[in-house]
Amino acid sequence: MGFFSVTCAKTHLPVVVPEIGIPQLNEVVALYPDGTKREGSWDGYGRIDGRDVVDGGYDDRKFGQIKFVLKNKYAGEAYSELGKSGREIGQGYFLARPFLHHSILKGAYKNYAEYKRAFNKFGG
Repeated sequence: MGFFSVTCAKTHLPVVVPEIGIPQLNEVVALYPDGTKREGSWDGYGRIDGRDVVDGGYDDRKFGQIKFVLKNKYAGEAYSELGKSGREIGQGYFLARPFLHHSILKGAYKNYAEYKRAFNKFGG
């Protein structure tokens, strides 16, 4: 699939790779429709702690069903209580520091559209 990332299903904040140096935007909980969960560091290649989030490799349909929540924002919500994870426009790596700073201070976006507006305003 290549390099990519997602937004948090609960806060719409970007999920970034470890190289960005912001652990609170890197550590995630992946929730699956069958109720299973996987926790750890997102690497930007569809893996958490080195394990593919979709068994057998990337599958867009299966990947789209997974809901990612930033670990420090996760409060035990069930899969059905969360919205969808969006595509992270900057791929979790190509993000301007002003946008990251704004996102951390904001703490959560109301929706994916608000995240996109902030990304565009602060140069992603």
